[in-house]
Amino acid sequence: MNFDFLNYQKFYNSSIGNLLAHHIEFKLKKYCCLHNHQNIGCFGYSLPYLNFLKNYNLTLSYCYSKRMGISNENIHQTNKVLIDEDRVPFQDSSFDHAFLIHYLENTYNLKLSLREIWRTLAPEGKLYLIVPNKKSSWYISGKSPFSSGIGFSKNQINNLLNDSFFEIQSIKRLVYFPNKNFFIVKKHKDLIEKLGSFFFKYFNGVYLCIVKKKIYANLTSQIGLKKSLIKSITKKI
Repeated sequence: MNFDFLNYQKFYNSSIGNLLAHHIEFKLKKYCCLHNHQNIGCFGYSLPYLNFLKNYNLTLSYCYSKRMGISNENIHQTNKVLIDEDRVPFQDSSFDHAFLIHYLENTYNLKLSLREIWRTLAPEGKLYLIVPNKKSSWYISGKSPFSSGIGFSKNQINNLLNDSFFEIQSIKRLVYFPNKNFFIVKKHKDLIEKLGSFFFKYFNGVYLCIVKKKIYANLTSQIGLKKSLIKSITKKI
């Protein structure tokens, strides 16, 4: 099932949706080093997670895929843009930072979509992604916003980002509390997170990925590949 913006709105207007957004936003903003007058690209349905951006004087562009549809929410002093994922309508190096939330897992072509994000990021620009863990109940449950699209393992997202010319700075496992609107979940969320990360480490709901745009190839790996090719040719001779 693929969500449109109305499905996302409905979930994040619920109490469990608010709990999830506040929990992830609290973790996310710790890794963001923002400055006034920067250009920020927000891709997917990212609004519930980015309230902290109001603390800065930024130029914000909220970008929605045509499959999701454009949100009818009133976002003060921002651009709202309907985009094709493989042809993002921004110039090269437009954004100092970009956020991808409910975006990558819903794209038709992962590599082309990431290539467009890479193109629109400034050199050394930061990219923050939140993607579903395919082993988690948040991905399996049809009532979860992270059940839309495809899920990832940590190795899959790691390889995908490396192959797309991003330098991985951190991949964090987040969200161990269930997608249940129970009082005990709200009251003991932090305890559930601690216990879950210890006993059920690999069943986190989402991955928070912090990466940086690379503007050069990995010369070390290329040199190593050339050496191994030379050795194999020498042996044959």
